[in-house]
Amino acid sequence: MERIIKSLTPTALIVAGAVVFVLGTGFLVASDATLASSNPGASGDLAQAGRWLQFVAWACLLAAVCLAGWEAILRSDWVAGAEIAAAALGTLLLMIAMASLAASNGSSAAAAVTGAVGIGVWALLVLSRAARVSLNEQGPAHAAGSPLTSEGTRGRQADLWLAAAIGLFALAIGYGLTSAGSAGTGIAAGLLEAAGIAALAWAVATARSRRMLNSRPVPFVLAGLALLAISFLAAAIVAGLAFGTLTALGVGLTVVTAVELAAVVAVGLAAWTRVRELYSPA
Repeated sequence: MERIIKSLTPTALIVAGAVVFVLGTGFLVASDATLASSNPGASGDLAQAGRWLQFVAWACLLAAVCLAGWEAILRSDWVAGAEIAAAALGTLLLMIAMASLAASNGSSAAAAVTGAVGIGVWALLVLSRAARVSLNEQGPAHAAGSPLTSEGTRGRQADLWLAAAIGLFALAIGYGLTSAGSAGTGIAAGLLEAAGIAALAWAVATARSRRMLNSRPVPFVLAGLALLAISFLAAAIVAGLAFGTLTALGVGLTVVTAVELAAVVAVGLAAWTRVRELYSPA
């Protein structure tokens, strides 16, 4: 991801995707809020519009990843190009999953599996980075002490990449479990997804404490990850509760989706802050 947000145009596309995703999630909030209304078709129409908007958002993210990869190829940076190609594959699978979900009115079990595979591709990519960084940190240059490691733990990155990979694997497993549809798997899915996001948040927060990340978007990223973890925990709670009425169920789902909306807004603000940094560097 750090290679993707080094350029202005891909980061701007991420901002555009975040804006569209916020709009789509807003439609889903409205859908959950009107679940028990006198017009049952209204809730389904709002949800369908929201899913298609989220599909467009994933398309914007895929375009950002592909553009970053093309820029790496133009620079003849083949290692970065290969990594971004893997990231593009994972993002493409997530976009296909959202398209399948939207086309099936949210009833496609295969969409969750496809999305889980896409997240798994990202996890494998991060795991490979953790392995490469670990080998570099065991090399003679790192052992002798370099400008990046002169302040003790400042240069250690392998453990952070490994934690991020573990978090993504947990997120992938939890996302895949959502296809089962039972209460027990719903609880497990929410807990795994929350744990995965928490691992990612820990990696980002630790990297910031080691002064590897000093940019202004980091607090927004941490806020977004924290809110996303809360939304997954709330989803696990909703999955485990037996709601007697559609109104109560709608309230529970509205809370979950509203927290998710706040998380996406925070991530969008982080991307926008990064665009401002790239457009007018201090």
